[in-house]
Amino acid sequence: MNKETDNRETAAEELAVIIRQRTFNLMSTGRMMCSEAVLSVLNQGLGGGLPPDVAMKVASGFPEGIGSSGCTCGALTGGVISLGLFLSQNNSNGRRKAMAASGRLHHDFKSRFGSTCCRMLIKNGSSEFPHHFEACCDRGGWAAEHVARMILAERPELAPLADQAFLRRKDSRIAVMLKKILPGFLSLFYHK
Repeated sequence: MNKETDNRETAAEELAVIIRQRTFNLMSTGRMMCSEAVLSVLNQGLGGGLPPDVAMKVASGFPEGIGSSGCTCGALTGGVISLGLFLSQNNSNGRRKAMAASGRLHHDFKSRFGSTCCRMLIKNGSSEFPHHFEACCDRGGWAAEHVARMILAERPELAPLADQAFLRRKDSRIAVMLKKILPGFLSLFYHK
């Protein structure tokens, strides 16, 4: 290997870790749920082309095991959507790439966490809310990092174009809560 290849691989590894951290941050502050955070971070961080509000809408039905049903983990489904966004093209070869990568992600997720089912993942973990919530944030971060590595292995040209400002931003739980309640609170005082 030459020095340029080593530098590219190191940059891709560092980027994948930053993607994990940003996903964890968005989930742990309550700004986004699992599938939303995974897709949003990968889309905006790596330049997937979806407007941020569209990425949120696309992923909004998958949290808590597809609409709170407890089925497939939202972190996994957010990852699969992301793989399709970045690896699939308008031809059968691109679709096969996305399908193969999605199969690998499913296998790796199941091997790491013991299940792909949200209900089982919660059952296997602690039923105490803070522990359960942190475990979900960890799975979301892991999925985003793992998918980022898969995408960057196929599309290394994306690494230097990453939105570093977005990926390195840290939201606080208090700021997220204020953004959620402030509009309603202000409407009490300002009538149209």
